[in-house]
Amino acid sequence: MPTLSEFFTTSAGMLLRRWEAAQMDALLADCAGETALQLGAPYGSLLRNASHQNRILGVRTCAQSSQDCALVRLGFEELPFREGTFDLVISVHALEWAKNPDVFFREVFRVLAPEGRLILLCINPWGPWWVRKKEKLFDCPINASFQPLSVTQAKSYCEKYGIVDRGRFGVYCPSLSDNPQKLAHWGWFEKAGDRWWPALANAYMLSVIKKEEKPSLIGKLMPEGGLLKKNWAGQTVATRTQIKS
Repeated sequence: MPTLSEFFTTSAGMLLRRWEAAQMDALLADCAGETALQLGAPYGSLLRNASHQNRILGVRTCAQSSQDCALVRLGFEELPFREGTFDLVISVHALEWAKNPDVFFREVFRVLAPEGRLILLCINPWGPWWVRKKEKLFDCPINASFQPLSVTQAKSYCEKYGIVDRGRFGVYCPSLSDNPQKLAHWGWFEKAGDRWWPALANAYMLSVIKKEEKPSLIGKLMPEGGLLKKNWAGQTVATRTQIKS
């Protein structure tokens, strides 16, 4: 049984990977700002086409490497950054690892600047991969540490902090075969599923704009001392960008 990272090297995983890359390419064309953060990197950085000058890749383990981002080891539910630091935050299957989604979203929107954008890339728990074949998907479900949230659940958390401005379901293929030819037989599912049963896709994307209830400046105010919280004692694993603590 593969790990999550190994799954993305299989034929089925590549389907999902290409779909998520296509969503990001479309969204990044409309995203401007100076600082971007990606949480989770099961198959590397999706910030390579971002226009942001400062790009940080946050991972739970230090096994990954990145050539276009500063690499930081952190916990997804306790981010070591100051309030309003990032113009863009991307969660690449990081939400599924959160033990407490409420804490996860509170931290993400804390470090997101007003009018900043959060992009979620998630497994859909109502898709055929998870409903029928989750035991074959990853080795994560055995210890219940990887738990996808439905679109409705994710939106309910996000609407506390911002406005969902767009979203998309994708990857309707029910098979997990590692034979590309077998997967090709299900190609007609993509158009049919997108039209007739979109909520039963294997994955989804949500984009959320952070809104402040009280009048405030648009954008972020970078305090003296850099990006990190004063009391954070974490360690940068690998970096091409200097981060002041």
